[in-house]
Amino acid sequence: MKALECSTTDIAPTISRLLKVPMVPPSGRPIPEVENYAKERGCKKAVIIVVDSLGYSLYCRLFPVMKNLHGITEKGLLFKCRSPATITSPAIASIFTGYIPEEHNIYSTADIYSETAKDSENPRLRSIMEWACRAGMKASAVIETEGAESFRGRIKNFYGVPNSEDILDYDSKITEYALHALKEKPDILAVHLRALDRYSHRAETWKEMKKAAKAIDKNLEKIFQNAEKGTIFFICGDHAVHGGDKWLKKATHEEIKNHENNYVALIVGCDY
Repeated sequence: MKALECSTTDIAPTISRLLKVPMVPPSGRPIPEVENYAKERGCKKAVIIVVDSLGYSLYCRLFPVMKNLHGITEKGLLFKCRSPATITSPAIASIFTGYIPEEHNIYSTADIYSETAKDSENPRLRSIMEWACRAGMKASAVIETEGAESFRGRIKNFYGVPNSEDILDYDSKITEYALHALKEKPDILAVHLRALDRYSHRAETWKEMKKAAKAIDKNLEKIFQNAEKGTIFFICGDHAVHGGDKWLKKATHEEIKNHENNYVALIVGCDY
């Protein structure tokens, strides 16, 4: 499948357009191919799943062991998606808000609290989940505890999981909370899975990376299976894989170029 191109800042405005969520138009723009795809299938709800470190080239290496994710890709859309940040906090903030880091000024989790304290009404700090909540829709987020707490008073339903050395167990808990959140029938749900990122820092072999990828794929399967019919999924990396020297030893010229340009995989699909 040939990949289309976009930016991670395009995800929030695309969801805004699909679900008719009123928001101040951000820097990103709605993705026409996703609009057409979703309209044809009558998608009414959205789930954003950030798979930490799922760079585009890494996805192309790992999709044979990520059978559930690849199944969504084959029925949906694959994008080579430019991320405006190489670390997690600003990258995810861009996915959720539609703004580049220089506009939302979120470079760490702590920045969310300080920037909100300065100006809680700044639209550049407002995630698509918050815009939905303000419009009377149901929105939920399932992320690490400190980040989850930043949603207090901003969305009604959020779940936090404490950071853990056992990242596979951590992702399992994130997934269980995501399944619980889905029972509440949210219009928008955001989830952050981290095993691939942790393994990219600590693992030394592709066998270990594949183990993390398989674990993530099982978690994705559970989320896919428990979502309501008519849900559109945005499964997206936040930045290219860390530990590039280790994972790019036998990379092709194109893979290296994708890595240097900080391209991530974005898979969009409806009805698992």
